[in-house]
Amino acid sequence: MEKENTLTVAVLGAGNIGSAMARGLAGSGHTVHLYNRGAARLESFGSMPGVVPTQSLEDALRGADLSLICVEGHAVMPLIGAMGRFLESQSVVVGSCAAAISTDELSEALGRFVSQPKVFRLLPNIAATAGKSANLLCAKGIGNSDLSVLQDIFECTGTTLIVEERLFPAAMALSSCGIAYAMRYVRATMSAGVQMGLSPAVAEAITAGVLDGTAALLASGKHPEELIDAVTTPGGLTIRGLNAMEAAGFTPSVIAGLTAAAKV
Repeated sequence: MEKENTLTVAVLGAGNIGSAMARGLAGSGHTVHLYNRGAARLESFGSMPGVVPTQSLEDALRGADLSLICVEGHAVMPLIGAMGRFLESQSVVVGSCAAAISTDELSEALGRFVSQPKVFRLLPNIAATAGKSANLLCAKGIGNSDLSVLQDIFECTGTTLIVEERLFPAAMALSSCGIAYAMRYVRATMSAGVQMGLSPAVAEAITAGVLDGTAALLASGKHPEELIDAVTTPGGLTIRGLNAMEAAGFTPSVIAGLTAAAKV
């Protein structure tokens, strides 16, 4: 794989994540063979440039530089079994978006069909459907240069971070589970806004704008506390709110939720 080249990617599964990956990859110039057993989920891709929808697994894999499995965890191994007779290249690259399937398991399953399996795990979150995912990436049997290429490829659906596989549970708590926690913060903010007289729609719009602006400020590279200090004046309203939240257990509750999700 070369960074400057476009690739042919077999995306196997056209659910929410598979569809998001197909759109992102095609939008960044790659050719996508999008496979799904049922036709209904493929219909919307029929006229999309760069996407070749198919109900044939053989056709999806033919000529693919890499394959990305986007089915539920229990269906990954049966799908790899079905892929086996079509995997002729010893340097085949196969990845999975299933949260619970390790690279060791992927490598062992593919090793029944090819002698040098190259595997990776790519764990997006649901924000991939909006092109704003926090993707987690690790690999086995893949060199650093090709891993860097994979990282660049999947930036099309959001920020992609290379993370040691042993740290995936912690990273998933922040990325995948984190969407729900952020949404709970949004819901709490909306409730407070309504209590203070704002309509739910206005409170939601304000909160969404604040979150968008916060993400942009974080991209500047400044530490969160530095940014907090920039909007916190002595004796002001912000410090009163922050202190009230901390007194109610804001930081400990966030840490407790994340570590519970990661089982750390």
